[in-house]
Amino acid sequence: MKNQFQSKYTFFTLAICAAIFSLSSCKQEPKPEDTKEVAEEKNEAKFENTKEDDAKFLVDVAEFNLEQAELGKLTSVKSNNADVKAFGSMMERMHNENIKDISALAASKQISIPTSLTDDNKDDYNALNKKDIDDFDKQYIDHVVEEHKKAVDEYTDQADKTGDADIKAWLTTQLALVREHLDNAMTLQSKLEKKQ
Repeated sequence: MKNQFQSKYTFFTLAICAAIFSLSSCKQEPKPEDTKEVAEEKNEAKFENTKEDDAKFLVDVAEFNLEQAELGKLTSVKSNNADVKAFGSMMERMHNENIKDISALAASKQISIPTSLTDDNKDDYNALNKKDIDDFDKQYIDHVVEEHKKAVDEYTDQADKTGDADIKAWLTTQLALVREHLDNAMTLQSKLEKKQ
């Protein structure tokens, strides 16, 4: 009788433990928040009007530089073209330096910026990473050209709009670098088109 009671008790205990374990293992981990959204929410709570425009701009600039650095790094693995690899290496180095500058500028203005690839960046990265080696170079350079054209326009607009002297001075320097990257990318784009 005692063994029968112990068996039922042991079985009941095991059944409860199994149920608890299965419920806890089915628990869905929340998806980490997009670093861009987190930064924008923090900035909206802190700033109004022009300062909020500057904050949004620096968030976008950080997002742009994070993506360009990671895509540049990807060329070392995905490209067979020495010119594309060299360009990608330069992009990785320069945009990582820009991230440090943007971080310092944003910190001095108490502006929150993304610190890792955003969801949109990850989508672009994954799309390029899935390209086969033959298609990668053209897709990468086309993407760089498109994004740098947008950046030139956005930097120019913000330089006209901002009332912050530090951001304006930073933009003047950065605009020249972004234009230089765009020119280099367009030259490389032409070379790749001639090879086809």
